[in-house]
Amino acid sequence: MNIDEFDLDYRLLRLFLTIYDEGSVTAAAHRLGVGQPTVSHGLDRLRQIIGDPLFVRSGRSVAPTAHADEIAPQIRALLQGMRDLTRVVTFDPDDPSHSAHFTIGCNDYEVSVVLPALMQRLQSCKADIRLKVLSISGEDHFVGLLRSGKIDHAISIQSAGKHADIAMQALFREQMRCFYDPGFHDAAPDTLDRYCAADHARVIIGANDVSAIDDLLRATGRSRRTALQVSTFASIPNLIRGTKVIATLPSRLAENVMGGFATCDFPLEFPEYGFAQYWHVRNAANAAHKWLRSEIFRIARGLS
Repeated sequence: MNIDEFDLDYRLLRLFLTIYDEGSVTAAAHRLGVGQPTVSHGLDRLRQIIGDPLFVRSGRSVAPTAHADEIAPQIRALLQGMRDLTRVVTFDPDDPSHSAHFTIGCNDYEVSVVLPALMQRLQSCKADIRLKVLSISGEDHFVGLLRSGKIDHAISIQSAGKHADIAMQALFREQMRCFYDPGFHDAAPDTLDRYCAADHARVIIGANDVSAIDDLLRATGRSRRTALQVSTFASIPNLIRGTKVIATLPSRLAENVMGGFATCDFPLEFPEYGFAQYWHVRNAANAAHKWLRSEIFRIARGLS
């Protein structure tokens, strides 16, 4: 009969350890709930595959050979590893023995609006939870980072793009507001004429130079003068405070980055837009990642 190491399976290895621990073929059969002939047949197969008697008679019991003593710890570890493969790993944020390290891709809008509450939640946990934040520059960028594993998670403007391996969950809606230093404006830039007459600051993330606001103005035959362009929202307040420059920004920045500035409605119809969280499907069932997504969603519901 042609037998090799690929004939080893979980049942044979378990049978070996049971005989080893019980020191008896009869006791092993009783513990395994099978007949003694079944255990004897399995032991014969093991002897042929491994090429060693494994157990020899010693009175009414059996004693392991030197080779059996040598391989027993390896087989025990192998079986434990096989059992571990079938277990769903849990995550308890209040268990000090648990840990999770997350890398989130987002920009400073999300850092200002979503992450403060998330950090407070992480710091309240007893588990060792650590967060790393990387800047992203659009959908193509963060999708590539998710696929490569360089980030575990992304929070960004909701896109209509579909990717079979990228999951998405809508979080909240946002709208645009005009921000300005009230000490340097006689009237709010809430009419189209006053808005277009003002100097503007705008945020452009990434290498493109496209602005949905400029596109909307152009469609109405109007335009604005951009006196300042930056790549982060956090740059705006220090640069326009004490000037006549105005900025059209997401409304929730009034509660943090743009605190202290006056606001007014954007003088054209600008549709609301959504934010969403994204993850690669390989992390869909991971307990720690599921917990993180649920916490972000809970925070986002408070923003809706």
